Amino acid sequence: MSASIPSIIISTGLATALAVGAYQHYETVGALQDQISELEVATQKPLTFAEMDELKSMFIGETSKSAPNQGQDGSAPDNWIYGNTKARFTLVEMTDTECPYCKQHFPVIKSLIDSSGGHINAALMHVPALSEASRQQALAIECAGEQGGSETAWKFAQRVFDTTRGNGQGVAASLSSYAAEMDIDRQRFSQCMDSSQVVERVIADMDHAIRLDIKQTPSTMVIDNLTGNSIVLQGDNSSHKGILDAMEQVSKTGAAQ
Repeated sequence: MSASIPSIIISTGLATALAVGAYQHYETVGALQDQISELEVATQKPLTFAEMDELKSMFIGETSKSAPNQGQDGSAPDNWIYGNTKARFTLVEMTDTECPYCKQHFPVIKSLIDSSGGHINAALMHVPALSEASRQQALAIECAGEQGGSETAWKFAQRVFDTTRGNGQGVAASLSSYAAEMDIDRQRFSQCMDSSQVVERVIADMDHAIRLDIKQTPSTMVIDNLTGNSIVLQGDNSSHKGILDAMEQVSKTGAAQ
C-alpha cells in the first residue's frame, strides 16, 4: 500500500468521525457468571471449572492496550461484517448492548467505516455480561442476521441501542416486534431465539473475548488484513484517535512480535 494511513484518513474524511470519552468497566463477576450459567442450561453443555475460572479472571485487571501480535486470536471473526468485505482493516467491536458506553461507541465505529472509502470494515462480537437483557439482545441480533444477513444484524443492534434503557434494564418493546419492523419472519425468529446453535455462537464470541483477555466494553480489535498484525484496544484506548493510531501501527510490516 503506497499511501500512508494518515493520508488515507484525510482523503476519505475519516478525521471527521466522532470521539468517545467514557467507557464501561466490568465490575460484577457475578453478573457474568449468571449469564454463563443460563447459557449452559440452554446448550446443555456445562462449562468445566477451569473454563469458569477463566471467565471470572476475564474481568479482573486494568485498562489495557496490547502490543501488536499475529496469530489465531488476531484473525477477524466472520461475525456480520459491516462495510466492504475486502477492506484492508477490520475493527472487531466487542460490545454489550446494555452498556451505556457501548451505545456511545457504536456510532464511532460505523462512522469510521462509512467514511473510509472501503478501506475499513467492522465485525460484531457479543460480550453480554451486564444482564439477562444483554444475553437476549445478543441472541436476537444473531437471529436477525441469520435471516437478513450482516446489514440486518447491524440494523437490529442499532435499534436495540436506540431504545434500550441501558444498564441491564432492557427495551420496553419485545425483541420480536423489532424483527417484524424489519420484515423478519417472526416465527422463524422465535424458533431461532430458542435454538442451541445461536446460543453456541454467542458463547463462542465470549470465549474469543476471554482468549483476548478482554476486561472492558467497549473494546476494539484493530486488524490489518494485509500484514496480519492486530492490536486490542480496551477502555479509553478504544477512542477514535486510539483506533486511528492503532491502524497506523498495525500497518507497519514487521510490527508484530
